[in-house]
Order: sequence, then structure tokens, then C-alpha cells
Amino acid sequence: MDSSDNMPGPQTPHRTSLRARVTRLASGPKTAKVAGLTMLRVLAALASLISVMAIVRLFPADAAGEFFVFLTAAQFVAGATLGPLLMLSIRFGAVHKADGDREALGRLILFGGGAIVLVTGLVFLAHPLVTQNGALVPGEAWVFAAVAGLGGAVIFLGALARVNDKVIGAVLPDNVLRPAALALAATLLWVAGAATFPALSAAYCIVLLAVGAVLALMAPWRAAGLPRGGFDKYRPYLRAYGPLAAYGLVSTALTTFDILIVSGAVSIEAVPAYKAAIQYAMLLTTGVIFANLIYGPQIAIAHAQGDLPALQRLARSSSRLALGFYAIAFAPLLTGPFLFELAFGAVGREAWGLALILCAGRFVNAWFGSVTNIANLTGRTTLLALMQGGSVVILVVLGSVLGGQLGSAGIAIAASTACILWTVGTKILLSRVTRLAFGPFADGTTK
Repeated sequence: MDSSDNMPGPQTPHRTSLRARVTRLASGPKTAKVAGLTMLRVLAALASLISVMAIVRLFPADAAGEFFVFLTAAQFVAGATLGPLLMLSIRFGAVHKADGDREALGRLILFGGGAIVLVTGLVFLAHPLVTQNGALVPGEAWVFAAVAGLGGAVIFLGALARVNDKVIGAVLPDNVLRPAALALAATLLWVAGAATFPALSAAYCIVLLAVGAVLALMAPWRAAGLPRGGFDKYRPYLRAYGPLAAYGLVSTALTTFDILIVSGAVSIEAVPAYKAAIQYAMLLTTGVIFANLIYGPQIAIAHAQGDLPALQRLARSSSRLALGFYAIAFAPLLTGPFLFELAFGAVGREAWGLALILCAGRFVNAWFGSVTNIANLTGRTTLLALMQGGSVVILVVLGSVLGGQLGSAGIAIAASTACILWTVGTKILLSRVTRLAFGPFADGTTK
């Protein structure tokens, strides 16, 4: 339950010169880790963009569209049902490992493995019910269940690697190797004359297996013991799983449902252009990711200490950092559709127009910086989930209506509207309970 107790009154934040802040950051003990993660995030964004480029350029529109729908549906299932394993593992696993509690760590690993097996089985059984009307094309049941389960396993193994202090190492296979391997698989299938949806979906299973194997080598297996005790020992994980699953459901839906709406309301052939546009639009939020990465620990500490001026400075700094990266990523769009046509071929011009629409929502998200991170780290996850849940409803309803009238452009408008509404709504309510002002020019706490 959200709480706003014990928050200090409005204060004027102490100003720190830009030179002093840069010097302090450069001399910090975690500078190398932040620099390494920043570099990997850039590589991850580029690798994801390249994988989409390869599929769009080398595969027929219907095959590429079918694969992107398959991938999006599998990512939704994995993110909504197994995504909570990430925070669950970091929250409990780090404590178990630090305490040297081998049995507890073993129970956590067993809990995560059981969840993956259970979800995979349920997805396999539910597959015919979901696809019987032909509105969704996620491929054969066993392939779809395998990709959803393996996607969840990669999330879990990546979390265990972080528990084992392999933070940078975990980012590389999951966020860089996976899209790069997918691009390579698409190229090899095209060369072999097998540029079809079933071939690419099966190849992606192999990619996930390889990524999972690399991450498994980083997990803290030696620190875990054989679990003992009854069901009651697993209750803390179950209690924490529910709220995390609720948030994971709405946050994953916001990033996946628009692709599914395009396939249903427009056509499967329209999906590649929309996927290219949204993949590029994701580059615009790179600054938000960096801001959360760099300022996240400082936000948690400032909140724990009740240091409102520090929180205010961090909120303002995160907005400026996010907007800086947004400007860099947005600049190529100003050159017109040429670069998109060069990268994505026949669908490049359409993708450029859709990207411009999607940029509106990303701009508002960047303007308010780490509002999501501050909401989570200050105990307002319920607020965030409610805002995003309402935006999912808006996306589905508005997207279906506008998609029928305006095609993919209408769905892009709906997606941007949903992004703007949940961001602004979270900012307004969060400002009221924390008395923080958000934005690059926020110079003090709200009244």
C-alpha cells in the first residue's frame, strides 16, 4: 500500500555546479560499471534495430509480420507471467546469498524453475483456445510454448547472474547476443532459401537456448543447497509474486499490444513497418533507461534518508539526461524518410511516418525522466500499475477504433496517447504525494 508518511516539508534544493557533478561522477567507485552498462545498452539498442532490419529486408512481408506477431505474443506471455522472477530473484536472492543461506537460495531457484515449467505447460495447453479464431498467428503450439518458456528462463537466469554479481555479464548475452544472433539466423535462412516464418521461429528457439546456456554459467549454483522444508517456506515468494505480476502484466501489455492490434485491425503485412517504427522509437527512451541505471541507487538512498532536496535534484537531472539522449536519437528523423528507406527498404517511408507519431509519447516520457523509477523506489508501485493499467484499456479501445479508420497510423496515435496519459497521470499523482517537481526545469518542490 502506498504511503506518504514521514516525508519532510518543502525545501529549496542545494545547487551544485555542472563541473562539480561531472567531477563527482567521474571519480565515483562505480564509474567503470556505469560506463560498461551504458556501452552495452547502446550496443543492445543497435543490435535490436539491426535484427528488425534484417528480418524486414530479407523476409516477405507476410512472413516477417507473422514472426513479429509470434515474437510479440511470446514476449507478452513471458513478461507478464515470468517477468516477476527478475525482481523476485534480485530482492530475495541477493539477501540469501549475502546471508550464506544455501537452502533458501536453493528454494528460490526451485521456485523459479517450477514457475517456468508450469507456465510453459499451461501455454502449450491453452494455445489452441487462443488461436482457434485465426486472429493471432503465433505458430505451432510447441514452438510458441518453448519460446515463451525459454524467454522466461532467460529472464530468471539473468536475474540469478546479477545476484551472483555478474551485472555487466548478464546484460551482454540477453540484450546484445540475443538480437545479434537473431539477425544472423535471419540472414542464414535467407541465404539458404528458407526465409519463412516457421523456420525463423524455430531458429529463435535455438537462439534462446544459447543465450540461456551462457547465462546459466553465471548463476550462483555453488552457493545454493538442496532445499528442505514444506510449502510454508515458499510463501514469501508467492506473496511477493502477486503484486509484481500485476505490474508486469500492464507494463508488458503497453509495449506489446499495439503490434497485436495492428495484425488484427489492419493486416499481418502492415506489421513489419510498424515494428520498424516502434523499434526505432525505443531508441528515444534510451536516456530514460540510462537515468534509471545511473540515478536508481541514489534515488533509493535519498528516499530511505528522507532527503527531499536530493530527490528533487535527481528528478531534475534524470529529465535532462533523458532529454539529451532523446534529442540525439530524434535528430535522424529530421532528415526525412531517406535513412528509413535505406535501412528498411520498401516499408521505410511508412515506418518513418509512424516513428514520428510514436515520438510524441516518448518525448513526454523523456521530459519527466525517472518518474517510473521514482514511483517504484518510493513505494508507489500500485499507483504506477493503476496508471498503466488504465492506459492499456485506452490503447486497446482507441487503437481498435482508430486502426479501423486510419490504419497503422491510428494505432500509433493510440499508443502515443496511452504513453502520454500514464506518464502525465503518474507524474501528477506522484507530485502530490511526494511534493516533487518533475521536468528538466523543475527548480523546487511542489506546494
